[in-house]
Amino acid sequence: MLLARLIRYSLLVSLAAAMIAPATGSAAVPGSLAQAHHDNAATVLRDTDSQPAAPSALEAGIKRLNGATWWEANRKIRPELAQVGDLMFLLPLADAKLQPSSDAIGRVQRLRDALRTHLTQQPAGWSRLVAQVREQRVKAGDAAAVLLANSLVNEIRYRDGTDGSYYAPVRFFVESGVCKDFAVAKYLLLRDAGFEIARLRLVSLAPRYNNTPDDWHVILVVQVDAHSEPLALDSPTALAAKRAADPSADSAAVVAAGPSALLSAILAGRKPADAVLRAPSGPQLATLGRSGQAERPLATVFNEQGSRSFERDAPGAVRRAAGSARNAGAMYVDEMGQPWRVNSAGTFPKWRVALDDSPAPAAALLRVAAR
Repeated sequence: MLLARLIRYSLLVSLAAAMIAPATGSAAVPGSLAQAHHDNAATVLRDTDSQPAAPSALEAGIKRLNGATWWEANRKIRPELAQVGDLMFLLPLADAKLQPSSDAIGRVQRLRDALRTHLTQQPAGWSRLVAQVREQRVKAGDAAAVLLANSLVNEIRYRDGTDGSYYAPVRFFVESGVCKDFAVAKYLLLRDAGFEIARLRLVSLAPRYNNTPDDWHVILVVQVDAHSEPLALDSPTALAAKRAADPSADSAAVVAAGPSALLSAILAGRKPADAVLRAPSGPQLATLGRSGQAERPLATVFNEQGSRSFERDAPGAVRRAAGSARNAGAMYVDEMGQPWRVNSAGTFPKWRVALDDSPAPAAALLRVAAR
């Protein structure tokens, strides 16, 4: 009996030893795999370090601006809106190295005046609009909220002939206004609905040519996220307002001021805000590249925090020194048929763009500050 037990224990010990040996060996395998994985990862990192880094969004924007189409009017050159694109959000506003123009300073001040009024006075029903835009943002996302805000404000009737101030909504909803007043109302509606100010830009668009039928225009641009093209929120025009009132009228002055009947019902709480989405008025929400203003020259970008000017003085005629008349006044004609003279260094300032650390002289550059 004792012998049988000894044999039995011996067999169990042998079996356990046989099972332990493979387990120990297999435990060593993950270690070797881990080492191999570490070695491979190190190789990948070395390979990655040896490759050029992907350009930052700022560098890509500057490169795009460098190759942009620029328009000349009234001795200023300006890049196209869509080609500036998200660069308007990547560059700081009113930095110390690029002083704002007098026009930009005036626009910022007029916006701040409108904001100051708005903080104490809002149109009747404004809180309903804010609440429903905020609800739309929670339910369907930022782009849907921007679409709703754009459609709501475009229900205000266009009225030409306003003064140069920026109307706060409390005045705009009663008297109507022009493009700048639509843009300010959309800015304040999104601001009140919780959108970060850094994602909102008012842009001033210039005429393409001297004595052009194009007028100066202001729209709101919104950056929904860092990966999407910014959205352009445009406004109705005087011509559209005239057609809506009376196709045979000789003047847009006959158009009634204030909100449409639909917006009045929304402000009074009789209809939901998203009722405007069934047949929205004015230009449809679009990305910068697809908007009706894509090719307009961009003069100034601004919000309540500051501004940035994208316009440059057009290069003038070069003074010809004695004996160098043949080369000093070389003429260049761009793709728009506009003639330009190169400067004495042989460069063409129209296309010169650089980061702050560039060694090139500041006078020849549209200087941008890297964050």
